Amino acid sequence: MEDLIIIGAGGSSQQIAEAIEDINLREPRWNFLGYLDDDPAKLVQTIGGARVLGPIATATRYAARFVIGIASARDPGRRKMVFEKIGLDRSRFATIIHPSANISRHATIGAGTAILQNVVITQNTVVGDHVLILHNVSIGHDAKIEDFVTLSPAAVVTGFSHLRAGAYIGAGSAINNGCVVNDNAVVGLGAVVVKDVPPATTVVGNPACPLARALRVQVAR
Repeated sequence: MEDLIIIGAGGSSQQIAEAIEDINLREPRWNFLGYLDDDPAKLVQTIGGARVLGPIATATRYAARFVIGIASARDPGRRKMVFEKIGLDRSRFATIIHPSANISRHATIGAGTAILQNVVITQNTVVGDHVLILHNVSIGHDAKIEDFVTLSPAAVVTGFSHLRAGAYIGAGSAINNGCVVNDNAVVGLGAVVVKDVPPATTVVGNPACPLARALRVQVAR
């Protein structure tokens, strides 16, 4: 069994920890040592039976493999910032795939990526490094998911879609065929994307439009 540490001790990281437990129930694979987190309130706590070992900067002290579980719609670039801060080689990051996930043999999955319960990834999809795909996500054929993307529960990404680096896709949202969600853009809860989303823009609604415009329409009503 290989030592593993999750960076971040929030909700997404705890879901990854549970996926690791489920993997080990099938076949012992990971010796989960605990979490690293910069929140002083969490240091030296025990969360779900696993300790918070220390701050993120201590990652280089360990010979373990890592997964970054940090995800936030308010700061979609945070996971990339943490990766750059700790400065570890790509080979030091583990890929975690829950046993219930259904992934095409013709899909490609990157390092440091975590894929949770009941995810479906179909043929010719390319998933980059440090992508977080939460439970019940469906990804259609020939989609491209770049590094540091977050896909929240029950999101649907249809064929030939392209999610650029750092995009955050909200729970229950849908990305239409061939649409591009650009770098660090945020797709809100339940939004339906039918045209490309500009970089660093938050879109909401059905059809999805920029948040500021949606608020103006609501006020006008």
